Amino acid sequence: MGAGNGVRWVLAWLFALAIAVAFPARAQWAAEPGATVVNGFGPASGLSANTCRGACGGGCPSTCERSVVYECEGEAQLRRVVIFDCGTHAACRVHDDCLDTCVQAGGQASSQDCQSRCDASIVEDYGAGPAAAWLLGQGPYDGRVVFKYTQDAPDAPQAAYQCPAGTRRQCSGDTGCVTGNGQLYEPFFAGYPEAPVGAMQVSAFRTGKVCDDHVCTYAIDIPVSGADDCAGKRCTRFGVEFDYRNADPGAPLECRTSTLGEEGDFVNTLLKQGADAMTSRSGQGQGQTEAGKKQEGGMGELVGLFGKVLASGDSTEDVDVSITPLDKDGNPIESERVGSAPIDGPPPVPRSIDLPASSGHLLIPMYQTSSGLSPGVVKEKRVMCSHKGQPVLEATFRLRAA
Repeated sequence: MGAGNGVRWVLAWLFALAIAVAFPARAQWAAEPGATVVNGFGPASGLSANTCRGACGGGCPSTCERSVVYECEGEAQLRRVVIFDCGTHAACRVHDDCLDTCVQAGGQASSQDCQSRCDASIVEDYGAGPAAAWLLGQGPYDGRVVFKYTQDAPDAPQAAYQCPAGTRRQCSGDTGCVTGNGQLYEPFFAGYPEAPVGAMQVSAFRTGKVCDDHVCTYAIDIPVSGADDCAGKRCTRFGVEFDYRNADPGAPLECRTSTLGEEGDFVNTLLKQGADAMTSRSGQGQGQTEAGKKQEGGMGELVGLFGKVLASGDSTEDVDVSITPLDKDGNPIESERVGSAPIDGPPPVPRSIDLPASSGHLLIPMYQTSSGLSPGVVKEKRVMCSHKGQPVLEATFRLRAA
């Protein structure tokens, strides 16, 4: 099935799930044309908070113009601001308000409820063609909205950043640090100022290319030359290094990633959003009747399992999903396997890191295979790690073929 056919199949599947019920009253999360919204979120849906409410497309779609700037905060620190300049239309705003109102009212307790109801409303009012274009984040638009985010969710902490030694802050522009001769540097992560007392904390934070057992070059932009070997594949190693304290050695450091810049971002995002929502719904179905559970049958179990597999990774590149036909004896026919190739070795970003002591020094090595990058494509990988449920660090890398 080609990518275009796959998208059409997904759309048809979503629209086919529509049920004839009354819609909740319209809420007011969606931004109007011309607005600038700072840290604007809708009700939590799936495993994350809804963002860019009113933009055409899911969340903050790839059709938005995205940029990152740093703003001065306090006497020495900066905050990272991610900006989305998005197209909007009245239909997209009505759709997002419908979805958010339904979610807030507990609509997720009914499987495939809110999304299908709101999709169906837009199809009925505007037609399937325009509705499909808006789902993809495309026009026509009746205006634009600017969304600015300094945090990932309403209750997420805001990270502080600092300039490397030998540079000074500049409080405007897309790069926050500059040397005396005008060379630009991006700030590095400096911690969470509002972290609870006693939470694990890091210092002397450093990101860049990894040589042997340390970060040898401070950098965010990583050229992937393939000079290293990672489980038999050509790769480039990078990572983060830091000192830490106030840790519980009995609990690991847990890390997750999000990735931008992949070809087919829309399909990957759609799969992940659907998987996250399915996983969330599976834990909220206490109100579902026994008849409803029986009606879902084996297909419901299959969809739920698929959702859990996809939701296990924070980026679809971190998930191995494949389908293998069976022969008449029930044995897999490996020559006909389709899907992603399994990772033979450690994951590109470790998901769980043991802490040897309550304080010390730690390197988290990562890698990118040369085959995982397309020429001319910059892949932005953001890594976020937590300890005992509390955020500890975050780092962003821009990976490109050397």
